[in-house]
Amino acid sequence: MKIRRLLGLGALVGVPVAAYGGYPALVWAAATLQPRPYLTDPNHKPLVAVVIAAHNEAALIGAKVRNVFEQDYAPGTYTCTVVCDGCADDTADAARAAGDDRLQVIELPRQRGKLAAIRAALPHARGEVIAFTDANVLLERDALRHLVAPLADPSVAAVSGAKHIGNGPEATYWRYERWIRARESASGSIAGADGALYAVRATDVDASACAGAADDLLISLRAIRAAGRIVFAPQARAFEAPSPGTGQGFTARTRTTSGALFALASLPELLRAPHRDLWWKLSGHKLLRIATPLAMATGLALLALPRSPAQRRVWSSSLVLSAALAALPMSGRLVVWTRYALLANLAALVGLTRFITRRPIDAWSPARGGERDARSVAQPPLN
Repeated sequence: MKIRRLLGLGALVGVPVAAYGGYPALVWAAATLQPRPYLTDPNHKPLVAVVIAAHNEAALIGAKVRNVFEQDYAPGTYTCTVVCDGCADDTADAARAAGDDRLQVIELPRQRGKLAAIRAALPHARGEVIAFTDANVLLERDALRHLVAPLADPSVAAVSGAKHIGNGPEATYWRYERWIRARESASGSIAGADGALYAVRATDVDASACAGAADDLLISLRAIRAAGRIVFAPQARAFEAPSPGTGQGFTARTRTTSGALFALASLPELLRAPHRDLWWKLSGHKLLRIATPLAMATGLALLALPRSPAQRRVWSSSLVLSAALAALPMSGRLVVWTRYALLANLAALVGLTRFITRRPIDAWSPARGGERDARSVAQPPLN
C-alpha cells in the first residue's frame, strides 16, 4: 500500500515537477556552467527565400504578404513563395493582389499537408537561406534580419524565431518557452525550431515525406543530423493571436504532440547521441512533457484504486468535474488557467494515442474564431 502511494505521488507530482521545473533548472545550469557562444553578425545578409504554406487563409494572406515585403532586410535580397495547399477560397488571388514581382504563388489542386506543401515550394525558392513562416503570424519589421544573423556562424544550421502571443495563459506559456529556448541556445542547440518563424541553410533543407511529422521540428532536426546546431534568435519576433476556441486549440495541441512524436521516431539517432547535447534536450523538452499527462493519470489511478468504494466515487466525481471544467466556457483567471492546463494535458494524451495507434495527422485547417482577419494578429505590446 505505501509503495503504491509513493509511486502514485511520484507519477502525479514528481513527473510534472521534473518536466516543468527540473528540466529548466538543468538547462539553466548548462548555459551558465558550460556556455557555447556563436557568432551573430547583423550585417550578414544572404539571399533569402521566404516560404509560406497556407490552407484557406484568404482573410489573412494579404496582410501576411505585405508584412513580409515590409521587412527592413536588404532590398532585392529576398523573395516570397506562397503555397496554397488545396485552398477552397481566394487565398491565391489575395496573395497575388498583395505581392509584387518578388512573389510566387503555387496552387496545389488538393490538400496534401504542410510538409508536402513546403516540398512543392522548394524548387521555386531560390536563396542561400530558406525562411519558413506561418500565414497566421505577423513579423516585426526587423525579424528577418535578426533571424539570419546567427547563420554567419558556420556551426549554425538553423535558427528559430521568437513567438509572442497576446495575453492569458498562452502568453505566459510562451514567455516560459522563450526563456527555456534562450538557455538551450546558449548551451548548444534548442530542441527544434518553431513553425511561426525559422530559417535553415538551403543546402540543409530536407522536406522529404514523413507521415504525420511536425514540419518545423522535422526540417530543423534534419538540418543538423550531420553537424551544426539550432539556435534561438529572441529579437526575430513573430506575433500570433491566441487560439480562438476550445475545440480549435485542442486540435492544434493534439496535432503538435503527435507530430513531434512522428518526427522524433523518424530520427532515432538524435536520441542516441550522448556526445551531443540534443539527446537530453529532446528527452527533457519534448518526450518528458508528452509523457507527463500519462504519468499523472497513472498516478491518480494508483492513488484512487486501493481506496474504499466511497473514496473511489469521490475521485471519479473529481475527474468528471475536471472534464466539465475543461469543456465549459467559463471566466475568471484561476478557472481559465485550470482549463488551459487540463486541455493541454488531455490534448497531449490524445496526440500520444494517435502516435501509438499510427494515425498521423497531415491535413490542417486554419483556426476560425468568429471574424478572423489581419486585425486578430495585430502585434501586442512586448512583455
